[in-house]
Amino acid sequence: MNVKNLNLNVEELKILAENGQRDFIYGVGYYYENGIRTSVDLAQAAVWYEKAAKKGQAEAAMHLALMYFQGKGVEKDERKGLRYMEQAAKDGNVNAQFNMGRCYEEGLGTKPDLSKAFDWYKKAAGQGDFRAMCCMGGFYLSGQPVPYDPTKAFQLFEKAANANIPAAQYNLSVLYRYGEGVEKDEEKADFWRMKAAQNGFKLAIKELENPDKDPEELA
Repeated sequence: MNVKNLNLNVEELKILAENGQRDFIYGVGYYYENGIRTSVDLAQAAVWYEKAAKKGQAEAAMHLALMYFQGKGVEKDERKGLRYMEQAAKDGNVNAQFNMGRCYEEGLGTKPDLSKAFDWYKKAAGQGDFRAMCCMGGFYLSGQPVPYDPTKAFQLFEKAANANIPAAQYNLSVLYRYGEGVEKDEEKADFWRMKAAQNGFKLAIKELENPDKDPEELA
């Protein structure tokens, strides 16, 4: 059920939510967060998201997690954010799985743990999340927390680059430039760097603006 597209105002949606259907409860929160046929009210959005999350609605749990991470509608609390994000991730929400990877990679609401970050990215990638594939590629290229494997990195970056992920496009250009994980090919390196720049990737833009400088100087 896609409650986002229902032709109802928030009060009508609340009536449906009173029956305890978690998707309608989530919908009320979504309407308040985004000002759909009502005024934006982040505090009310959080209240309704929490009600839905307690009933196991994964999308609501993820939205509530982001609100706790950002301090929108609720007092900022990264630990609570992590808890709700994990709930959504364990329920199979692919965006939450990707975000769990970010949490463990960046230390949001927990200590940094690259092994756990990689595991969550792998779960998200298994559901087709190309952002997660790009992050996994970065781990294979750095050799942490998995063994250095430029061939695997190339394969992951290639999939994500073809799905228009700018960071993957840039990293693919680097691998082609230096012949890591793939045969060196300056023409393909330039092609993917241009793609990354067109998609707003800052390092690619800098390199194109400063063609006489070594890319490592611009990093």
